[in-house]
Amino acid sequence: MNEVVLPPDDGVEQLCSRLRIDRADRESTLAARPDPGEHPELWRVLERSYQVLLAQLGRRVPGNPAWAPLPAATGAVGRHLFVWVFLAVVPHVRDYHATIGLTDRESWDSLGALGEELELSRRLTGRAGLDATWGLPLVFSGTSFRLGRLAFERQPPGDDNAWNTHVPGDRTPLTSAACDASFARAMELAEQCGGHVDGFVCHSWLMDDQLQRYLPTTSNIIRFQQRFTRFTDRVKADWAPIEHVFHRRFDGDDVPPSLLDELPQRTTLERAVVTHLRYGGHWYNRTGWMRRRRTPVRHAPRLSL
Repeated sequence: MNEVVLPPDDGVEQLCSRLRIDRADRESTLAARPDPGEHPELWRVLERSYQVLLAQLGRRVPGNPAWAPLPAATGAVGRHLFVWVFLAVVPHVRDYHATIGLTDRESWDSLGALGEELELSRRLTGRAGLDATWGLPLVFSGTSFRLGRLAFERQPPGDDNAWNTHVPGDRTPLTSAACDASFARAMELAEQCGGHVDGFVCHSWLMDDQLQRYLPTTSNIIRFQQRFTRFTDRVKADWAPIEHVFHRRFDGDDVPPSLLDELPQRTTLERAVVTHLRYGGHWYNRTGWMRRRRTPVRHAPRLSL
């Protein structure tokens, strides 16, 4: 069994830079460093979480339960405990990435999800550290990758060889060319590892066809949505655009009118989200499906993905 080895404080600075963790989150992480002597119960949680990631390295496990936040009583160390778990497992994930053919940049881009989620959690909750997370365990067990503009997540065996598609919430335009490159790279990565991808699936509020009422056909979001040819599910998710577009949260099932009054109306998308909700509409998560043809890559190593 691999023993947990946390990076030293001076190594954390450089590592945080590669993981796109900003200064405020670096400082709060260093200030909440767990210690087996001072925090024996939390240290056992850290060890167990670390071993779970190593045991699942490269294997997509059915179910994918979210990692819930630790109780508030655990304080700052508890809110940063999983950050230290992810930092400790970085060398192992990096080695796995190299084995399956990710480039150095793709590897760091994938792991940079930690910095993005730390910033989002702080903006949403007003507290440093991590809230509940479901995506980061996938990233740090090597089953979710950032490949250019898009991120992809392998499905457990038996799920029709379709990879989940995610749209990271950064400021890079969601252009058709960037998406083409990401999908092509996902196909290539699967092929060079001796597998294949039969299609892609995207479960998101971005799949809600009501967006077509408000956004022009030239919109990058509409063009992305129209790549998918079959849609299933329709789950109310007013929280999704509020969280992803405005970085706000609310209590209850419906968005309070007072919150709608506070939201900025600078872009067509912001105005669409608010207008639709203000007049009694709702936004929905839907699942879009897209079939892809296999494009073989010759003379590639056949490794286990």
